[in-house]
Amino acid sequence: MKRLDFFKEMGNDLFQTVKSVYKPFIKDDIEKFENAADKVLGITWVPLMNVFDMNTNLEMKFFQGKAIIIVNHDTNIQAWNGICPVCSHIITVSALYSSGKCLNCQKEFNFKTNTGELQVTQMPLRKRNQIYQIGIVKGDFHA
Repeated sequence: MKRLDFFKEMGNDLFQTVKSVYKPFIKDDIEKFENAADKVLGITWVPLMNVFDMNTNLEMKFFQGKAIIIVNHDTNIQAWNGICPVCSHIITVSALYSSGKCLNCQKEFNFKTNTGELQVTQMPLRKRNQIYQIGIVKGDFHA
């Protein structure tokens, strides 16, 4: 083996060793930062559904008496508030057209293109241990 190749291998091995040693510390720091940000923003994470519970690309779930629209685009899962912000009626969901419509206001929103005159708000969603958790901002939902 040439000296140059030897030093390249030594450098790569040293980098891999340092990376494997510090990876748990960095992961812990990231989790601590996420927890601190959640506390500052007033977000509480609560389980919404199991990853295997998603049956269609668009469906309505109810959590603590509130409607939540779950949208599945390939690997991108999103959660939207299922209540019309104008008149506070439940949005009617059409899985065929990937859209939601407020039957009271007659405003519509397409979840595939994220367009429409209905101004629905997206909710924070994350996956932890095969469970989707929704971020509840203090004051949004009441038990």
